[in-house]
Amino acid sequence: MPACRRHTVLLPAVSILLGFAVSLAPPAGAAAEEGPGETPVPRAFTADGRPAEVADVLKHCGTERAGCAFTIDPKLSREYATAVKSLGNAVINCTQSDMNVDRTVVLRTSSSDNIGGEISGKIAAEGTVSASGEVTTNLSNDISSENKTPNLKDGPTSTNGTKTTVAGGAKAAGSLSAKLAFEAAFKATYSKSWTTEHTETTAYKTTVKSHDMLVFGASASMRRVVGSLVSRSGQRIVGIAVDSPSMVTSSTFIAQTYAAPAGVCGGTRPPGTTAPAPAPGPAPAPAPGPGSAVPGPVPAPEVPATRAVPPGAAPKHVVLLPADAA
Repeated sequence: MPACRRHTVLLPAVSILLGFAVSLAPPAGAAAEEGPGETPVPRAFTADGRPAEVADVLKHCGTERAGCAFTIDPKLSREYATAVKSLGNAVINCTQSDMNVDRTVVLRTSSSDNIGGEISGKIAAEGTVSASGEVTTNLSNDISSENKTPNLKDGPTSTNGTKTTVAGGAKAAGSLSAKLAFEAAFKATYSKSWTTEHTETTAYKTTVKSHDMLVFGASASMRRVVGSLVSRSGQRIVGIAVDSPSMVTSSTFIAQTYAAPAGVCGGTRPPGTTAPAPAPGPAPAPAPGPGSAVPGPVPAPEVPATRAVPPGAAPKHVVLLPADAA
């Protein structure tokens, strides 16, 4: 994975969670096949081939730090793109004039697996205890204490307290063993370190016509790795699938322009090629007379795309945007 540039972007009223809103229309020329296909069901077996519980094998793997090895099946692993999802609120121009929009949108993708997060979830973080294992340590304690007088020049000081260290024989158990086994297999197979999270951004400047709305979406590029976790004693779990951000393909951002649905904006849509039909509503306010204060620019209202984009609506304009790794 190439080095990533970190960006911090604050977007008022714009959601940055993939899949938070409705599915958008796919851009022209988009691949017909989306998603990784059906997720395999993990199955566990004993050393002699009898069915076993997944949790029992994971617990056995956790008895030592390198208790299990992960074997990747290249024939079942694949790159794929998720369905296009909205990245947040629709920007709607309810004025009678064109409106310039300058936005940076952010897509964050993370890893998941089909064995309850034992490889990719937070329970796989070092130092935690999973449901199928425990963290065992050899501890050595050094006891000391510290007492100070209010005014150090008036008397001596003494120290006491407790210091706990972990001896070299300590070992982590449970989910950490499965995670380390997968990371090692991934690096050996792809010559790259496994990435659990990835952030991509895009910046877009455009003009939104009166009573049009702009909706941002993205299709995340992902990689599915399928394989088996095998313990030293022969116990194994087959059909483990781990989905994580792609190392070789950038995600696709799209900006789609729709006609604002009737009733979203007050006033009448101006005539022209961008107005297929007038939107119902009260007449526009009269122009200010001489000496009247000129109102400032009207901010673009933002409406969740789940409400703004009617089901089955076709966009009037679609722009594919490059992604920037962050």
